[in-house]
Amino acid sequence: MVSPKSQASPQSKALISKSLKECKKYLRSKSNIDWARSFYQYTNRLAHLYFLRELNGWPAFLIFVYFVNDKEMTGPESEEEWRGAIKLLRAYLGVERTKLTPFMMDVFIDVKSLPIGRRV
Repeated sequence: MVSPKSQASPQSKALISKSLKECKKYLRSKSNIDWARSFYQYTNRLAHLYFLRELNGWPAFLIFVYFVNDKEMTGPESEEEWRGAIKLLRAYLGVERTKLTPFMMDVFIDVKSLPIGRRV
């Protein structure tokens, strides 16, 4: 969930920063944090949804896929853990409930249920 800031060129960083600020303003986020920092991957996806739906009128949806019981990534072991982290993240970003919320969905996949290493 936590991701490093963008590694883009200075010119691209300026465009990214402008786009994230525009999306943040549209979503009426009261958060004082820089969206291009620690949660860049998440905020970048919000900005893409804003770009597609609001600026271009395309019927886009955003689906966040979260993996449960992924021991290799030492991620959450339950959907409830993920939901708690997501709630905290959205509160931190100031996007608990926005104009884009109806077009977003969280999907949880338990890696224990995947046929990894088996023929399907």
